[in-house]
Amino acid sequence: TLRSHPTNTCSPRRRSATPGGDSGTATPDGDSGDPPAAPPMPPPPTHCCGTGCPNCVWLGYVEELLERHRDGGAQALAAVEQHVEDENIKMILRMEIKLRARKD
Repeated sequence: TLRSHPTNTCSPRRRSATPGGDSGTATPDGDSGDPPAAPPMPPPPTHCCGTGCPNCVWLGYVEELLERHRDGGAQALAAVEQHVEDENIKMILRMEIKLRARKD
């Protein structure tokens, strides 16, 4: 039996602006004096339709993790291990992270 594809749930993830990103306290040479804060870990998506659509929210999650943590994928892999419960999804996300990290 075929499942209908819920088009309203498979939109790309929207990135939210990080509050406090520009505090305006920098010195004239651009140094604020404080070490940069580690970017927050985005929460895993909760609205995947499970149909394997090409713009899956899980792929958006991988992209966001890799964009926030530019370390070759190590922190992204750690986030997946810590925050994703489904072993099948974990396997797919590990593969995506490794493939995308290899490209960069």
